[in-house]
Amino acid sequence: MGLDSGRLKNQPVWVRYGVAVIVVILWYVFILSPIKSKMESRKMALEGQELKIERLKRRIKKLSNIDKELAQEKKRFQLLQKRLIPGRTLQEVATNLQNSFLKNAKKAEVEVLVYRSGSPRKWRDYKLAVAIFSIKCSLSQFLDLLELLDKEKKFQRINNINVSTIRGKKSELRINMEIEGLFLGDKAKL
Repeated sequence: MGLDSGRLKNQPVWVRYGVAVIVVILWYVFILSPIKSKMESRKMALEGQELKIERLKRRIKKLSNIDKELAQEKKRFQLLQKRLIPGRTLQEVATNLQNSFLKNAKKAEVEVLVYRSGSPRKWRDYKLAVAIFSIKCSLSQFLDLLELLDKEKKFQRINNINVSTIRGKKSELRINMEIEGLFLGDKAKL
């Protein structure tokens, strides 16, 4: 028993409007409302995903900054590592410290009378290799030697220095000095 348009025309106006209102309500309840609800839930899910993507982008940016900082730190560490006196043991470092000093003494025309390794020391939590030298030179030669040592830019320092003057035709200096070189051992590896 379907409604045909002829019968509906014969019905009073309020019945026609009532049927129209019922059809609109049914259309809204069964078709439009579920579609709107799905659209709203999908919109909320999309916004949630967009927020998640934004957080991930910020995290990626932060992590890439950390990677850049790590690369810079590795580069700084490698530069600092080059400033270490080479050697796997304290004795090797002391020997290399002596060889470096002898090379610089020769350039500065300083006469090295005696040299030897000294007892290792500590600086903070690090060990120091010690080399002891006794040299004979003029003041200008000594200054040249100090300048050469400074130009090396190595982790070494003069810890103790004892200067005496020898008077004669040509005045000379006799200098006893201790040079310390930083030793990191396994800490020097990245």
